[in-house]
Amino acid sequence: MKKAHLACHDVSFQVGRHLILNHATLDLPLKGLTILRGRNGAGKTCFLRALMGLLPIQGGTLLINNLPPAKARHHCGYMPQRADETAPMLPVISHVMACLKGTCWGLPHPGRTRRKTEQLLAEVDALPLADRPLGVLSGGERQRVALAQALANSPGLLILDEPFAALDHKSHDALLQLFTRLHQQKGMNLLITAHGSLSTKDLPLPVRDITLREGALHV
Repeated sequence: MKKAHLACHDVSFQVGRHLILNHATLDLPLKGLTILRGRNGAGKTCFLRALMGLLPIQGGTLLINNLPPAKARHHCGYMPQRADETAPMLPVISHVMACLKGTCWGLPHPGRTRRKTEQLLAEVDALPLADRPLGVLSGGERQRVALAQALANSPGLLILDEPFAALDHKSHDALLQLFTRLHQQKGMNLLITAHGSLSTKDLPLPVRDITLREGALHV
């Protein structure tokens, strides 16, 4: 089982005039499924972007697995809230292939890349979508493609921003079961943002909530 750990020490973080964290401290193993909650506008998306090194913090220390975000992100998979709108008429398989290195002994290896891409799509139950243009997919289908992209480098930690947005109840349950499979079979841990309730009570993996509120992270 892969390990993931989040450490914030005296972190101050704001975007523009919006204060998100005010000298916040937290030391937490990210085992299984960790759900980051908070009201709209609290800064959950910005916090995830800071964890990926995409937004700078103004003070303190922020670490994932004892590494700063710019280095830790190479061991993480990230799925933003908005699906990629680039090249909507390219087939799904091309979008996922672009996330893979596709080399063998330093040389391009397109055959291996395609096989790996098909494997990733199969893992998220999206292989039937492989040859369809990305732009014609539903929201739930795009979520699965984006998740396959996030899995491209076999990360130990998946960081997913609102993966349940715009999904119906049946799709919610299917995605939770997929999270369970990734944890049990691949040893992956997940940090996600979510609104509303999720049916996690009977999931066979550890589940923990964090709340972002008034400049602090509450467990």
